Amino acid sequence: GRLNPERRFYFRLARELGMTVSELLDRMSSAEMTEWSALIKVENEEAAHQGKLGQMRQVSRARR
Repeated sequence: GRLNPERRFYFRLARELGMTVSELLDRMSSAEMTEWSALIKVENEEAAHQGKLGQMRQVSRARR
């Protein structure tokens, strides 16, 4: 089955920081985990926005 979104976040962050999920949960405070989550959300939104801008530019060029 699929991992729930929170658990997936733990695995992604642990991989990013070079540790296991157990190490991550033992070493990181809830406050820091919340900050990481917010940062990743903002970065994902920025990447999606940049992707949309790129698509709009391609469409604009194709219409010329």
